[in-house]
Amino acid sequence: MFNIDVKLTPEDESEVLRYLQHNGKEIDENLHAQVLECMDKINAVAKPNFVFREWDLENKGEFPAELDFFVGNSIKKHIKDCHKLILMAATIGVGVDNAIRKEELKNVANALIMDSCGSTLIEAVCDSIEAGFREQYLKENNYLTFRFSPGYGDLPITIQRQFVNLVNATRRIGVNVSDSGIMLPRKSVTAIIGVSDQKLETLKKTCAGCNLLKSCRYRKIGVRCYA
Repeated sequence: MFNIDVKLTPEDESEVLRYLQHNGKEIDENLHAQVLECMDKINAVAKPNFVFREWDLENKGEFPAELDFFVGNSIKKHIKDCHKLILMAATIGVGVDNAIRKEELKNVANALIMDSCGSTLIEAVCDSIEAGFREQYLKENNYLTFRFSPGYGDLPITIQRQFVNLVNATRRIGVNVSDSGIMLPRKSVTAIIGVSDQKLETLKKTCAGCNLLKSCRYRKIGVRCYA
């Protein structure tokens, strides 16, 4: 059902360049070769893994007491038509962090590209996981929201530790949260997905709901942080 054996391919080059804020600029052969080399380095050390838990909601769109740390209007609106929730945490492993740090000592430019490759890969892994859930629930005539992560809208990023603990991500896949709130390994993601018995075409991710709307570095150059 879930394919997490995801690798970066040449087709991911544009996404890597987007994370580098290179959008729309001409790409020479040297940069092209450099990106492909960095993709190979990340593919060689990445170990995608994920964990999830599901909750049936007693009342549609209402968080149970166990999930009362999900605060804010954005997430409540996101799940308002949902009768079940999926909480997931995914990572591509500490080997990626180590490889980037090692590269920084030799070639800072390569390290930056590798960091963008890591960001691209973890998003691709999450996309694949989400697709697996969609396939599973569609068989039951259920529909999914897009995945919603702490820090989006007015859902505070400070809930990461509670999120990680709730899905037991530290023990099961090695994901921790530092005292400063940073997820470790760095290329890790937590997200909540709602399950509904009605189609949710109108629930699409937009910049308008993000708390970084006014300061977003991507919007300043005319691109989005999501696909």
